[in-house]
Amino acid sequence: MLTAPAYSLDGGRSLHRWLRDMRTHHPVHRDPLTRVWTLYRHSDITRATADPAAFSSELWRYLPGEMGTGDLTAGNLTAMDPPRHRLVRDLVSRAFTARAVAGLRPRITAVTDRLLDAVADRGEMDVVADLSDPLPVLVIAELLGLPEEEGELFRDWAQRLLSFDRSDLTDEAARRRVTGTQKELLDHLRVHCRRRRADPQDDLISRLCRAEVDGERLTEEEVVNFANLLLLAGHVTTTLLLANIVLTLDEHPAAEARIRADRALIPGAVEETLRYRPVIVSNMRVTTRPVTVGAERLSAGQFVSLSFISGNRDEQHFTDADRFDVHRDARRHLGFGHGVHYCLGAPLARLELGIALEAMLDRFSRFEVTDTSVDYYDTPGVAGPRSLHIAFRHH
Repeated sequence: MLTAPAYSLDGGRSLHRWLRDMRTHHPVHRDPLTRVWTLYRHSDITRATADPAAFSSELWRYLPGEMGTGDLTAGNLTAMDPPRHRLVRDLVSRAFTARAVAGLRPRITAVTDRLLDAVADRGEMDVVADLSDPLPVLVIAELLGLPEEEGELFRDWAQRLLSFDRSDLTDEAARRRVTGTQKELLDHLRVHCRRRRADPQDDLISRLCRAEVDGERLTEEEVVNFANLLLLAGHVTTTLLLANIVLTLDEHPAAEARIRADRALIPGAVEETLRYRPVIVSNMRVTTRPVTVGAERLSAGQFVSLSFISGNRDEQHFTDADRFDVHRDARRHLGFGHGVHYCLGAPLARLELGIALEAMLDRFSRFEVTDTSVDYYDTPGVAGPRSLHIAFRHH
């Protein structure tokens, strides 16, 4: 069978068995219906991500209608190739500094404490709705300089876009739904961008508006689309990853016990979860010229899916790949991507996740997942719980 089992079938167990078979027998495979090629091995995936000249991220050039104009992707680093990508990333990196991220630690801690205080007397919580969903929205909104009270708006837009079936990019009705939702969000961010250009503040949108490299500034569309990317990608990744960490520790109580005894293991637990149970499970490229991958010859203009979830369990790259090990050096995982498109917000996500997990361990002497069946997103490209209910006991 060459059709992947749904992640939601049994929490990924059947899918991982299927992916292991694909890595062994069909490491470079073309789906006869979608005509999309998929790369399953870590080495092939990293080769593709390291070669943007042959494996382009500018998919919009090959899509019909509005999706093919590039208007919605200007400034979106994930949909841009070098050399423009290099310039924009350099501009963004100068504004999105390590100092700015580190300066958010008190705010992240305060928001985390406030959210956990709200559930303290209940003895139970939904990790997603009560903590991991609101936390990154509030933090990113502050980083960008957006009002905290607009958090619910951004969460709604994120949910609507996350529910879009991106495997059907050629369906006209689906395109209208996603472009309509994106337009609402982008128009809202454009208003904020224009305010900051007229009256700069000490926030990321203001810094992006005035940052320069070689005398060139980001256009309004690039600033707006980058803010959009940060809100959506930063929100979804952190929301689902914290839930994935809690779920994985619930499945591995010995690992949780080790982390409780030695908090220095928290960063390793975050990295290992990014490998073992990634949120971003795949990413798309398009070939710009004929290229050979493994035993297959791909012509120009072919859509290629990079299976990060498969590469993260590649036995040729990770010893005992199906084992969750907080002591593992998992830094070569693909959970934050690879190559020129390695996640710019990874340090912020790591900071948020580390603070939130440590706060839960500090407050709760134990917590356990109470869902008999976890409800997963089945959106192509993303995997994680829609909700995750736990019962907890205080120290």
